[in-house]
Parts: sequence; C-alpha cells; structure tokens
Amino acid sequence: MKNSDCLTSSIAIMKYTGVWLPDNLTDRGKTAYVAFRWINQTVMFFFIILAEIGYVYKFRHDFELVVDAAVLLLSHLVQAVKVMTIIIRQERIKRLINLGDGPAFTHTQPELKTHLEQAIKLTRLVGHMVLCSAGITSVFWSMVPALKEVLTPPLKIAYPFDISGLYIFAVIYVYSSLSVIMCGVGDAAENFLVSGVLTIASTQVGLLHEQLLDIQSDGKDNHRKAVLCVKFHQRIIEYVEEVAQIFGLPIFCQCVTSSIVVCMTVYKITITREPIEMVTIIFYLVCVMMELLMYCYPADVLLNKSLQVADAAYPVWSGDIETAQVLLLTTLRAQRPLVVDAGGMFRISLPIAAAVVQTSYTYYALLQQTLNKG
Repeated sequence: MKNSDCLTSSIAIMKYTGVWLPDNLTDRGKTAYVAFRWINQTVMFFFIILAEIGYVYKFRHDFELVVDAAVLLLSHLVQAVKVMTIIIRQERIKRLINLGDGPAFTHTQPELKTHLEQAIKLTRLVGHMVLCSAGITSVFWSMVPALKEVLTPPLKIAYPFDISGLYIFAVIYVYSSLSVIMCGVGDAAENFLVSGVLTIASTQVGLLHEQLLDIQSDGKDNHRKAVLCVKFHQRIIEYVEEVAQIFGLPIFCQCVTSSIVVCMTVYKITITREPIEMVTIIFYLVCVMMELLMYCYPADVLLNKSLQVADAAYPVWSGDIETAQVLLLTTLRAQRPLVVDAGGMFRISLPIAAAVVQTSYTYYALLQQTLNKG
C-alpha cells in the first residue's frame, strides 16, 4: 500500500475535471488534455464566476440578492486560486507525493507498517465521506429551484442575453446544475489533496516518535538508530516546508473568506422559509466548516506531534555519549514545531478555525444590528 492511496479518489476527480494532468501521456495526449482542461474549466467554472459577478453588480442595491450570489461567488473565487495553484505547481505536488511514497517514508518494521496502513485507510475513508457529502450537497443545490413555485437557475447568475425562453432556460438550468456539481465535488477533492498530504506528514511524525522511544527501550544499536531518526526527521521537515510553500496562498484565502461565507450562510438560513432550501443551505454550511477543518485539524495534529519529538528523544541522553550527541540535533530542532503558515501570516491550527467561527459570529451580529437599524 502506498501512502498516496488516500489521495486516489481526489486525484481521480481532478483528472476528470481537467485540473490534474495524468501521467504517462504521449505528447499528443498531453496537448489534448490541456485543451480539454482549459475548455472545461473556462466553460464550466470561469464563465460561472463572471456571471455571478455580473449578478452581484446588477443587483448591488438589493442586499438579500447580493448575499444569495456572494455566498457561492466567494467560494468559487477561492476555488479559482486552488485550481490555478494546483495547475501551475502540479510538478512540485507530484514530486511531493512521490517523496511521501518513497523509501524515506516507507517502513518495513511490522508495528510501524501496520500503524501507517491503518492511518492511510482511515484517511482514505474520510476522503470518501468528504467527497460524498460535497456531491450530495451539490445535487441538493441543483434540485431545490425545481421544487419552487417559480423556477429559477440553481445559481444566481446574470447573462448578457435573454434566458426566459423555454429551451434556452432548460439549457441554462442543466448547464448551471452540472457546473454546481463539478465545482462542488472538485473543490472537495482539491481541499482533501492538501488535507491528505498534511495527514501523511503528521502520521510520519508519529512514527518518528515511536522510533525514538524504541531507541531507549532495547539499548541495542542505538547510535545507528539515532542517525536514522535524525535523517528521517530532516526529511519530514523538508516535506512540511514544501507543503507550506505550495499551498500557503490557497490556505490563506480559504481561512480569510470562510468567516465571511459562514456569516452570509447563517444569515441566509435565518431568512429562508422553505424547508428543503434550508436543509440544502445547512448542508452547505457543514461543507464550509469541513473545508476549514480539513486544513486546520491535520495541521494541528502535526504541530502537537512535532512538539512531542523532543520529549521522546530526551530520556535517551542517559545512554552512550555518541547517541546522545546525535539525538541532541533532533531534540534542538524539535523545539521549533512543524507548522504550515497561511501565506506567511498565521499558523494553521484548530485555534485558527475557532477564530474564524468567532469572527463569523461577530460579522453576523454586526450585520443583524445594521439591518435592524435600517
């Protein structure tokens, strides 16, 4: 089992949406796929963003209509950053994944191997749940307008032509529904790509912790084991730094916009009177919170596990001098935790997720107070 098996579903979805270039393609195949990528992303994604911007501008004086459109518009704008990041830095991401599957992160010891396989299987299961929840929410979002008395497109969009005709409206409805599903599931796949590589890193740190404890327990061949631990620790550090450099910007954009999106979504829930639409919006709110947790939770686990490395190495100092000198390098380096900085502005962790929720509540309270005065 490869460590990247937990990312298989996410990568497959990104291949079908044109974001992830498949391996082992011929030159002609690469040209065809790149053409498919830009046609698919332009027609099904970027045109929708332009139409949503047009809608917001057209109804800029109607607050409720602006909120309806802005909820998905902000999510789509952040998704555009993720898509461009993955496309532009795809070779670096593939090298990162190959590093995670390489010999440095592959363990032959039965206990470590079992622990790693269990973590990968659990991560893959969580990934499937995330993708399924995104798909269900997208389908609901597409179906809700068809259940209303007045039929409207699934997205709040403005077109430069009349769509009131029967056939043109049917085409626009199907087009918008396909776009909603593709963008929703694609966004979940792109988010889980980041979550997966962070989970791989935190799992490897946990295995390093066990290896350090094994040094002090048996007292045999300690120096060689200590040297291997130092090298393993350095590889993990390089891995995490590469993750931060590749995904720092989209993580920053996700955290900044999540507070606004959550605020607008909660406001939309409070003004919605149709049960089915309310359930759909609640599903969407859950997906937004899951997006945030997909970044913050594995990053928080990584941070806390990396701080335990020094504690695991410290008791070994009572052994031979050569081993103690080698482990001193690991202990000193472990004083600085492994973290992922969002755009160089703040560390991603669970307190950041809590701060986003708190900020959303502040925005919502301020919004309610402003509307009551008006």
